Amino acid sequence: MKNFARSLCNALEWAEQRGVDLMTCDYTTDLVGRYQKEMVEGDWSAGHRNLSASTVNARVDIALEFQEWAQDQGLRDPFVVPTVTHNVVTGSHRNSRSHEAKEVESRLGKVKVNKRSLSFPTHEEIEDWRRRVKAYPGSGETDVLIVDLILNTAIRREEAACWRVDTLPRDPKDWKILNADQPEEFQSVSVSLRYGTKGQQLGIDESGDKIGPEGEIHVPLWLAKRLHEYREATRVTALMKKVKTGRTVQEQKRLQQESVHLFLQPQTGERYNGEQIYTLWSRRVPRPPHWSPHLGRDWWACTHLEERMAQHTDLVKKVLATPNLNPDHPLVLQLRDTVQTVIQMEIQPQLRHRSSQTTEIYLQWLFAKLRMPLSMTRKWVELDDETGSTAGGGA
Repeated sequence: MKNFARSLCNALEWAEQRGVDLMTCDYTTDLVGRYQKEMVEGDWSAGHRNLSASTVNARVDIALEFQEWAQDQGLRDPFVVPTVTHNVVTGSHRNSRSHEAKEVESRLGKVKVNKRSLSFPTHEEIEDWRRRVKAYPGSGETDVLIVDLILNTAIRREEAACWRVDTLPRDPKDWKILNADQPEEFQSVSVSLRYGTKGQQLGIDESGDKIGPEGEIHVPLWLAKRLHEYREATRVTALMKKVKTGRTVQEQKRLQQESVHLFLQPQTGERYNGEQIYTLWSRRVPRPPHWSPHLGRDWWACTHLEERMAQHTDLVKKVLATPNLNPDHPLVLQLRDTVQTVIQMEIQPQLRHRSSQTTEIYLQWLFAKLRMPLSMTRKWVELDDETGSTAGGGA
């Protein structure tokens, strides 16, 4: 709501400064030809910098909604908004028919968004960096456990900071093993997250953490065991340092009861916050270029996709060996279905993405890895930025 209000205020301020009446102005001439153009070229921004396409589109969308509301209220005459129709696939693990293409309509004139491309450090570079994190004096053992949790579950750094002592049930007998019939190294534990999660704020708990939408993730069993060992030993030692700062028995009990977060700084017993996790990841020891906790989340997704596709090497080889390949070739359609299944049923639920639009970059990364033309994805993911606001959702 605050973002909505800020965008609307921006449009109203622009209209006032430029002498434009939003009750009579034209979409193409004024909103696109002037308001949008001035933001793109930096003439209407605080620092006179070119604004990003996503910011520009959001502001124009709100200005347009305001005009449409005014029209509905009889405050202005009807006006025409040119539109364009696209066929998109909005893939979602929550909808069994989401693989089917559907028509969506979006306004014409949106600024094209430049999609980010993914590149990662090599496995050797990541392992060298991880060793440096682990060797950091005083806190390395705890730091590297946080790193491993992010890299192996794709949680956000704020979710790691808000991870509670009982997020993973205290008694291993209460752990929900999802695939108990598999060898132990492949087994996972189901864990629910609700503190620090992205999305609607449902409240603030007594520790000051945001309560967000609850979502389920899978934690590898071997990692769950490490978390449990940390909770029963290293964390207890760190907590005692904080408890001892209490001057009375009652104060010490209070400090112990109020310490609900799993990860505690070894020197003080204070919790880790999101900024401290970013620091231990990106600033405390030398890191690979552009390596961040959020990129670690993408790294998990791409690594998982690559490992799953390694189980279909024969299909991939056949696709790459086929001459005059086109998007409608049966082998391409088979590969499409395989990749979409992995993304929709395994990657999206773990990342808790609301829309498959944010997973397009993983397809691009895979196709670049396979050295296949990116245009092959055109018919089976929503690549057209014009449909972004219609398809909805974010990372």
